[in-house]
Amino acid sequence: MGRAWMPLYVGDYLRDTRDLNTLQHGAYLLLIMHYWQHAALPTDDARLAAIAGLSVAQWRRVREPVAAKFAAGWKHKRIDAEIAKTERAIMQRRLAGQRGGIKSGIARTVAQGEAIICAQGRAQIRAQSRAQAPAKRAPASRSSEDEAGGEAAAKPSSTNQNQRIDSSFTAAAQCAREADQAPPDRKPASHWSRLELEALFARRAAAAPPPDTHAPDGPNASDPSHQPTGD
Repeated sequence: MGRAWMPLYVGDYLRDTRDLNTLQHGAYLLLIMHYWQHAALPTDDARLAAIAGLSVAQWRRVREPVAAKFAAGWKHKRIDAEIAKTERAIMQRRLAGQRGGIKSGIARTVAQGEAIICAQGRAQIRAQSRAQAPAKRAPASRSSEDEAGGEAAAKPSSTNQNQRIDSSFTAAAQCAREADQAPPDRKPASHWSRLELEALFARRAAAAPPPDTHAPDGPNASDPSHQPTGD
């Protein structure tokens, strides 16, 4: 299993490798890097020499001090511990990412469901409002028309009032003219003279219709049984 980076604690490394020369340092670093990437090392000298970048003869000359840094079977306890710690951290991050992904997925699903429910609720409210709007507007318009008609009927027209006022003035003026042109018999009796009274009686007597001389008198005049008979 490949790993992109390897922790190197410089103080610990220098403390543990003070007995190595430059060639041995190079061989040791190449071996622990291979161990870090593959979690193991081969045990044969040919492959170990190839990993260290040395010939088999050169490897055999540096092999003993380098091999002292490893346990039996070319195991390295410190690198095994670092590999285990790194693998544990990777696994924890992976699990946290999965849990976070699950939580975020659930949160997204819940949010989408709530958005759909809210959208459906708003659509139903709008539909109900549109359905109820004509029924509400019609009674309101009729009531407003009735109120307007009632107010118009109750409120007298200014034109009619003006006409009544004008007619009142006209009637008053006409009465005044007639009073000015009235004959003497229209005056109060206290203002009349004897000659005026006599003239009034004479005019009324002349204007009265003549009596019907052919009509029989008495309550039974129209009854033929009561008509006079000849002797």
